[in-house]
Amino acid sequence: MKNLLRACTLVAAFITSGTATAAATDYAIGTDLIRWFDPVQDGGMASLTFQKALGREDALFVDLAQKGDRYLLGMDYKIYNQRYYYGSFMQVGALLDIDNSTRLYIEGAMGYEFSPSQNWVVSGDVQMVYGPRHPVTEKEEPWFVPRLRVMYAF
Repeated sequence: MKNLLRACTLVAAFITSGTATAAATDYAIGTDLIRWFDPVQDGGMASLTFQKALGREDALFVDLAQKGDRYLLGMDYKIYNQRYYYGSFMQVGALLDIDNSTRLYIEGAMGYEFSPSQNWVVSGDVQMVYGPRHPVTEKEEPWFVPRLRVMYAF
């Protein structure tokens, strides 16, 4: 758990090192609810997400997850079809799986995001992951996972 907290601190420092003129809602921190509660998907891992606006229609997205000695670190570029926090989006990036060995995966997602109140954001998407080891078949083939995120924007 100490390693996850250290990783979260480093990611938070990276994300908050943006320009001083950023708007108040340029940052968001939250969690992926499905990762926490679904024992089949990632074994019910603790999850923490960060998002930083890069412009009016794009963002940098960082996802951390941990269970036991296994850590997942994802970093994605997110493009909105309408505007930031409202509407459909696409994202593409990389996922680093650190367990007994380290594996690098390519990931992409399509989804919808909206803000039900001033500082809260709800995001749902379907994520495709492709890499050296499918979690069930142990083959090199893509798999799809649902994501449901709740984030606090500030």
